[in-house]
Amino acid sequence: MMVKSTKKKRSHIGLIIFTILLVILLGILGVNYKRFASKQLNPVRDNKVVKKDSPKITKTEKIVGSYRDDQDGAAIVLNGNGTGRYVYADKNNPDTDDSLTWRKDGERYLINLEDRDVTNPLTAAFDNNKLVITGSNGWNTETFQKVNEGLNLQQFLNDMHKK
Repeated sequence: MMVKSTKKKRSHIGLIIFTILLVILLGILGVNYKRFASKQLNPVRDNKVVKKDSPKITKTEKIVGSYRDDQDGAAIVLNGNGTGRYVYADKNNPDTDDSLTWRKDGERYLINLEDRDVTNPLTAAFDNNKLVITGSNGWNTETFQKVNEGLNLQQFLNDMHKK
């Protein structure tokens, strides 16, 4: 009877040690698999690949900024948070000075003026480094040049009236 009890204890101890080793081995494999999987999903890029991708990023024009159309006497500022302001120097009526919201819609941008006379969104697109804004219901197509420095819209209106 004593021999069976010792064999049972040894087999229990062996089973416990085997189970512990199995758990440790599975833990190590799990951590290594997690590292392997994350490297497969986010491979480290070498400098050659990054340099090839960089021109694509710089070619993408950002709509955020200030634009002026001296011919029509209009200017627009588009902020990064989807807001902005549009002004128009009118020779015969009070100047237009409207707040606006804008959003990207595919390759174009939709601009909503907070103006009761402009009920439909305006469409803006880049064409040869110019911002072209079109609309319906009598809206004149306007072509704006980007201004590299900030644009004081009130000063712009004053300058347009001096012409």
